[in-house]
Amino acid sequence: MSLLTHSKVRKFIADPDLAIDLGTANTRLYARGRGLIADEPSVVELRPDTGEVGAVDGYDLQSRSLKPRPSLISPLRAGVVADVNAAAALLTPLFKRARRFGMVRPRVLACTPTDACVSERQALVEATYKAGAAAVVLAPEPLAAAIGLGMDVSSPYAQMLVDIGDGVTDIAIVRSGSLVKTSAMRVACSDLIAALRLMVREEHHVDLHPREALNVIRKVGARPHGSSSEEYFPAGTDCRTGLLRRVRVTRTEVFQSIAPVFLEIIGFVGKVVRDLPPDLSCEIIESGIHLTGGGVCIPGVAERIAVETRLTVTPAKDPLHAVIKGARQMLAVGASTNIWETANGDSFMMSFA
Repeated sequence: MSLLTHSKVRKFIADPDLAIDLGTANTRLYARGRGLIADEPSVVELRPDTGEVGAVDGYDLQSRSLKPRPSLISPLRAGVVADVNAAAALLTPLFKRARRFGMVRPRVLACTPTDACVSERQALVEATYKAGAAAVVLAPEPLAAAIGLGMDVSSPYAQMLVDIGDGVTDIAIVRSGSLVKTSAMRVACSDLIAALRLMVREEHHVDLHPREALNVIRKVGARPHGSSSEEYFPAGTDCRTGLLRRVRVTRTEVFQSIAPVFLEIIGFVGKVVRDLPPDLSCEIIESGIHLTGGGVCIPGVAERIAVETRLTVTPAKDPLHAVIKGARQMLAVGASTNIWETANGDSFMMSFA
C-alpha cells in the first residue's frame, strides 16, 4: 500500500492526530482538522476514598473558590511529568474529547523542555500511551514556540528565543531548522508565585491563593521603580483560623520578595548571551531576542532582559499559545511525512526545517 493510500485509509478510520503542550500550569491540546480542543489547568483530583487520581469535573481556574482544595494535584513539576498516572488521568478525557469515533487510536506529537532527561521524556511518552495514544513523538518546546511565533526557523542566520514558562526558563538558538544551542533553568513564573506566598505566609500568616499571588505580581511587575505607597489586598486562607481573609501588602513588600527570582531569571538569560560563541553572537546581535511564555505577561520583564543583554527584545503577541500553535504546524508536516514510522517512542525531534 502506498504512503498516500495508507494516509487516506488512516484518516478515514482513525481518531485525529494530536499535538500537546503539557505545561506545568496549563495543558493545551490541538486535534488536526478540529482545532484547539483544550486549554485548561494542569490539575487532577486525588480521590481519598480510592487513592486514585482522575480528571476534575467542571474545573475552572477563573471561577473556582479561593479556598484551597488539597485533593487537587498537578502531575508536573518544573515543566516535566512528575507523576505518570496523574498525567495520564489528565490527558485521557482530553483525548476522548478529540475523538471522532475512529477505530484507531490517535498519533501524538508532544512538546517537552530541552533540558528534559531521558527518564523525564520517557515519563511523558508513557503517560501519553496510557492516555490512549497509538504512537508518540517528542518535539522541543522552544522550536515549537519559534514556529508558532512566525519565526523563519529555516533561515541560515541564528535567532534566539527565550521561553519563560511556569516551571522552566528555556532558551534556544535556532538556525537552519535546528536547535544549534539550548540552555534551560528550572526557575520561572511558579517560583515568583512561591516567593510571594512564602513572604505573606511568614509575615501575615495567610496562605495566598496562587491566582491571587499571580494577579499581584502582574500589577507590581519586574520594574524596581514604582510608588512604594501602592497597596494590594489579595485573598487567602488564614493559617490560624482556616477562614478566607484578605491581607494588605505594599508594593515594596511584594517586590522585595520576588526580586531575587527576577534577578536569577534575567541573570541566566544574560549569561547565556554572554557565553555565546562569536559566530552566533554576531548573528543574535542582528536578530535580537524573541520572548514568549507566561513571563511576557509580567510588565517590565522584556525591558529588564533588554537592559541586561543590550539586545532588542521582541515579546510575543500571544505568548501563552506560541508552543501549541507551532506544534500544530509541526503536526501537519509530520503527518505528511509520517514521522511516527521512524520515531521510536522516546525520540527527541531536534530538527524541523
